[in-house]
Amino acid sequence: MRRHVIKIFNRMPEGTPTITVHCASKNDDLGYRLLYTGQDFNWSFRSNFWRNTLFFCRFWWGQKTIAFDVYKDGWEEAYHHTFTYAANKHGVFSGYDETPTDNMVLVQAWP
Repeated sequence: MRRHVIKIFNRMPEGTPTITVHCASKNDDLGYRLLYTGQDFNWSFRSNFWRNTLFFCRFWWGQKTIAFDVYKDGWEEAYHHTFTYAANKHGVFSGYDETPTDNMVLVQAWP
């Protein structure tokens, strides 16, 4: 099975609060990451034998928080290698493979 990569970028404006990201799966807790504007966090993994691998992340920006699955085995995952997420003042956006962060789609807006 091929490796997948998850990349998370902080695209907040300069001078705004940092974002905190906590990502995990059933078997792996990747810990809490404090990302300043312009910083990123990434990891790679292989899907398990049963093809039911799931990673989720929670994002905090000041008092706002959102959470969602960043990887779940399925049809899209069979065709893509890299899953990219970028947090900005509007919410968290996603793209696949080499998608420039300007062309990403909104996954979830900040509450």
